[in-house]
Order: sequence, then C-alpha cells, then structure tokens
Amino acid sequence: MDDNFQDSASDDGGFDLRQEIARSAFADMCHDWERNQKYDQALQLTISRLHAAGQQAHVLDIGTGSGLLSMMAVRAGADSVVACEAFRPMAECAERIIEANGMQERIRLVKKRSTQLSVGPGQDMERRANVLVTELFDTELIGEGALGTYRHALQHLLTDDVLTIPHEATVYAQVVECPLVLSWQQLKTLSNADGDILLRVPPEVVSCRGSSAVFDIQLSQLPVGSFNALTDPIPVFKFSWSKHNELVNNRNEKRDCPARTSGFPQAVFMWWDLVMDSAGDVLLSCAPYWAHPDHATLKQKQANSTTKRRMPEGNYIPWRDHWMQAVYFLPPTKVPLERGHQFVLQAYHDEYSLWFGIGEQTSTPLSAPHCVCGWHIAQSRSRFGQLNDSLRNKRYLNYFERVFSSDSVVLVLSEGSLLGLAAARMGVKQVLLYEPNAISRRCMEAFVEHNSVSNVCFLSSADALESEQASSVTHLFAEPHFPSAILPWDNLHYGDLLKNLRPMLPTSVTVIPSSGTLYALPMEFLDLQKINAPLGTCEGFDLSLMDRLIEQHSAYADSPIEAQPLWEYPSFPLAGAMRLMEIDFLADFEQSKIERGEIRVVEPERLNGIAIWVDWHLDETRSPKTTISSGPLVPVEEASDEPTRWNANWRQGVHLLRKLPNRKEVIPWTVKFNPVLNNVYFQFDYED
Repeated sequence: MDDNFQDSASDDGGFDLRQEIARSAFADMCHDWERNQKYDQALQLTISRLHAAGQQAHVLDIGTGSGLLSMMAVRAGADSVVACEAFRPMAECAERIIEANGMQERIRLVKKRSTQLSVGPGQDMERRANVLVTELFDTELIGEGALGTYRHALQHLLTDDVLTIPHEATVYAQVVECPLVLSWQQLKTLSNADGDILLRVPPEVVSCRGSSAVFDIQLSQLPVGSFNALTDPIPVFKFSWSKHNELVNNRNEKRDCPARTSGFPQAVFMWWDLVMDSAGDVLLSCAPYWAHPDHATLKQKQANSTTKRRMPEGNYIPWRDHWMQAVYFLPPTKVPLERGHQFVLQAYHDEYSLWFGIGEQTSTPLSAPHCVCGWHIAQSRSRFGQLNDSLRNKRYLNYFERVFSSDSVVLVLSEGSLLGLAAARMGVKQVLLYEPNAISRRCMEAFVEHNSVSNVCFLSSADALESEQASSVTHLFAEPHFPSAILPWDNLHYGDLLKNLRPMLPTSVTVIPSSGTLYALPMEFLDLQKINAPLGTCEGFDLSLMDRLIEQHSAYADSPIEAQPLWEYPSFPLAGAMRLMEIDFLADFEQSKIERGEIRVVEPERLNGIAIWVDWHLDETRSPKTTISSGPLVPVEEASDEPTRWNANWRQGVHLLRKLPNRKEVIPWTVKFNPVLNNVYFQFDYED
C-alpha cells in the first residue's frame, strides 16, 4: 500500500492546506478515550436493539474523519454503512485506513458534504439510513453548524424513525462571580501604589458586552477559590437530534433561579452533555469536575493509585481539548444578588452561538453581544489580563516613579499600552505613543479624551516620528506588546523598531526594557502532549496511516514550538528552569546569536514537552522587582511532584515531543537568534 500522502496538498500548492491537515483535531478527538468508548457502546446497543426487533441497521456517518465511527458500526453488526467526508485529504486518508483494517467492502466512502449526497438505487446512498452516527460538535455545541446539518439529513437522508447517535444534548449554565475571568473581559481603573487614580475607563468600554466569539477554556483548571458559584448548574437548552421540528435556529429560554450565595453575577460557565442512545443508557458529560457525574468515583480510584505526584482536582475526570467548557459574560451590573433571591436567567441561541442575560420574566429580549468599544477587537483576552494584572502594573509604575521626571519625554513602542499612557499622568513632559493600528489607536484616543490627558502625541507609524521629536526623547519604553505576536518572543519586534529608530534618538536615551531572557523547562504534561501524539491503534483499529499523514504535513507546515496557555494544562517540572539566551536591546541586538547548553532531566522517561518563555528586564540589575515574566508565577529551581503554576495572562511556548523514543538524562540544546528575520530557533536533542 502507498503510504505517501504528498499529493494531498498538491492542488493548491501547499502550505495552507498542509497546515490545516497538521492542525486538524482528528487525532485529538481520537485520543479522547471516553468519547470513543461511548460512541462504540451506543452503536452496539442501537444496532443490537434494531436487530432484536427484526430490523436492519443502515448507518450513515457524517463527517467520518478517520473512519473510526464507521468501522465501529461495521464491528457492531451494521447491515450497511455509508460514510461521507468533505475534507479531501482526510477522506483519502480514511479510505486507506478503512482498507488497512479490511473493511473496504463493508463501508461506502463518499467524498462529499452530507448536503450533497443523493439517495436512491445506484446513487451515493442506496436507501435512507435508519441510524445516524456523527460528531458535529464544538465547545459551543452548535458552533460548527450542527443544527443545519441535522435538519438537512433528517429531511433528505434519514428515515422517519431514525435513531441518532448521539440521541440528544443538554446545555448547562452556571451563574458565577469570578474576578479572574472578568479580568479577561473588562478593563479596570489603573492606580498607582498610593491608590491615586491614573486612568479611568471610558463609559463605553465599561458597558461594552465584548465579542460574540466563544471563549473556550478548561474550567476545571481555574484556581481553587477563584470563583463564587451563584447558582447550581441549570439545564437551559435540550436538542433532540432526531426531531426536525425542534432543531430551530433561534430560541430564548428563561429559567427562574434561586441565588445559592450572594455576589455579583459576572459570567456564565457553560458546558453540555450527550445522551448517546435512545434508551439513555450511555451518557457523555463535558462538565467541569465539580459538576461531573463521575468525579467522585474517579477521584476515589485515583486515591487508590500509588503515584507520588499530586494530581490536580480537575484531572480526575476524562480530559479532552476538542470539547472544553465556555465562559459567557453577562451585561455589566452594579447590583449584587442576595442569597436566596429569585432571579431569571435568560438563555439565547441562534444557528451558531449562545449568549446569556439576567433579567425578569417580562424583560426585553437580549441581542447577541458585539464589541462597540473596539478593545475586544483590537486586543486578545490574555492581553486584557495583562492590562489588569495588578502585580505587573505595580512593578512598571514603581519603576516609572524612580526613573521619570518632569523633563522626561517618553516614546512608547507598544500597541494598546495603558501603562505608556499612564506615564503621561505621572508628571512627564510628553508621551509619544506608537499606535499603527487604527482600531487600537481609536481605543487609546478614547482613554486620552476621557481622562483629559493633554501631553500625548500619537504616531501612526515609526516613520511618523519627526527628527525634532526624536531628538527630545529621554526614555524609550515598551512592555513590549504587539497584537500580531503569538509566541512571547514574537514581541522582540520591539528590538527591530528600536534598531531602526536608534540613529534618530539621543545616545543618552534610557531603554526600557533593557533586555529579555529566554528560559526553558523540561516538563511532564498530564494531557497536553496528546494533541500532538501518535495514535497507533484506537479502540482496536489501526490508525497509524493518519499518524503518518499528520506528522508529514506538520513537519512541513508547523513550527516545532506552539503557543499554549499552560495554566490550563497541568504539568510537572523535571528540572529547574534553564536560561537559554539573553537578548540585549542596548548593545548587540543587531548581531546574530547562538547559544548552546545542556539540561539534566530527572526521570527522563516522563519527558513529553519543553516549555519556553521570556522574562523582560526593565533595567540592567535584572532584579525580580524589575522583571516581568511570561512564565511560571514562582521560579522553578528543581524537579518537583507539585504542578507548575503558570502566569494565566500569557501564552507560553511549548515544544511537544511527538515520538516516544528512549530519553536522554542530559538534553543538549541550541538556540539561534536572527535579528534580520526577528526569529528565534530552538533545537532540543532529547532522543537517545
């Protein structure tokens, strides 16, 4: 059999399609053992019940992906199976996987969307199917178009008495007070160490409901005590996948709720569960650990194990990354709920999205949220967290008070920098704000106007800095932050801007930060490595061909380092943090650099990833009080059986080990910095 998949991406020349294949969630889903087993159980129960009733089982699998569910249907005794897959490279891979498992005569694979299938003798489907098995869901349940796909299938492809797997879904909502998640949505007043207000938030920003984009998150990893549950989990929507007339695009449900404790209703935590079969014998829950039906049983099972590592509470339940939970922000309110108070939770959905509100039974319906202030368009949620991070802001502002004076002219080379704007309120002569993005610039202008800041000048590009302005600059400041940055060191764009502007600036200019240091930490992740790990066999089926497809395209199109919010993925350090490279903005930024070294790993067989981050040093002392870290909250000095606590307002870089060879105890590493391309390259030689 030909295992070469290179032609899969040849039609369009390549890169984008290869990247789409490499980053598809097919393998991630197949690592979800609970999902796989419960789909398998539901297929066996459904098909056996049909046969017991004297009926045949004709199965349609929409969006077959790897072909796994179709092969499960054959193994369960289906009389016929039709599978469709529109993503051509995956369809070709599924065809080979099905053949490798000896089922090519039992499964008819159609490389089309389900909405393009024809039914009748000699057509795509010989007859309508009386069993539908499919996985059309995302974290928001309906965000991938499940409603429209089901309605079309029920009308055109399925029998009236069809049995769907899953059978139905229930969406749950829990109203919470959670300052942590609110800090990723709402900007706070910025004050100095004495409590003096430097910047107030404009009213249009305070009242903005933010973006309608789903905020998916691993709720089980929220720090203990970080939220106050104002209600129990509340079922708000039910979707019966076999009932065409109930699968409508727009619904509004109201639920009377008693507040179980007092607090401000700031957000809704949402998740859903699936009843997999029509008899309700198989349930798959996406609930966080505190609401998961199996949590107590699984926790007791873990308590009986002999592992010495401290398992986080949220990791007793089955892990998955393709279906998480979601946070929805409620319209801002200054009125708290009192314990025992009855209120109405309003739940809405359209064809693709959910949203929520608090009101009365007679309240006017609430429209879907959209950003009117610009901040939720210009900046990411993690950036909101950085802007609201009181410890981070305190370090910057304390440093400003030491180094700025009434004669200071500060050039700010960061986008959306409220700290740079705050400097204008601290008595400096002038602040020059680099804001090349029009939306971000309007956001900052609103702050300037609302706070009556007069000593600010905006620069729409670095070229807009006039020589007279440049010659007056005493301090150059960057957080640094640029919205285009994905990995922490992508913000080295600051050094590139500085390099280009330096000939115009006085030689005496103070540069803040003066340097950045790259660090690495060898890790054992409990689950994150699965998103990049080979499958081999899955529920008894050989899926190694899909491993080869993804690995081949990943090697071509993906960076070996990806950005992840590591606080959501518990991990254990296998050594102390290793300094990789220091990049000096004062002296040698224009020079290519290469550093080499070794990391000595405790228990190398546990190694499955390497975390990487940047610390920014405001001055040459490199003191903890003048260092801003995008990595662990507490310095990691040695291997530990306690999970690492990561800064939740940054995405760190992580290199996930795809293969599982023998590991070295000593890992040689090489880091290269190319200032021309503004790139950092990493190599870790961990294979024995």
